[in-house]
Amino acid sequence: MTRRDFLKGFVGMLALLSFGKLFASKGGELVLNETGMRVYRGYLSGRNAEQIASDLVAEYEVSYETALRDTKEFIRTLRSMGI
Repeated sequence: MTRRDFLKGFVGMLALLSFGKLFASKGGELVLNETGMRVYRGYLSGRNAEQIASDLVAEYEVSYETALRDTKEFIRTLRSMGI
């Protein structure tokens, strides 16, 4: 996956997460794309943002700085949802 695809996927992930937040608040399901699921699973398993970002760098053509920034943003969003 290219950097552009990663970023596109991340933006899509945040959009899906925002949409999913509406359902989650009503007892529904949270919808995530592939990138979002990787971050979410890492987060739930107790991995920190740095570890998750390293996993993303190994999988996708993205810089560590980009992966870390986006991972931290996603984790903040999860926490704001009470997850």
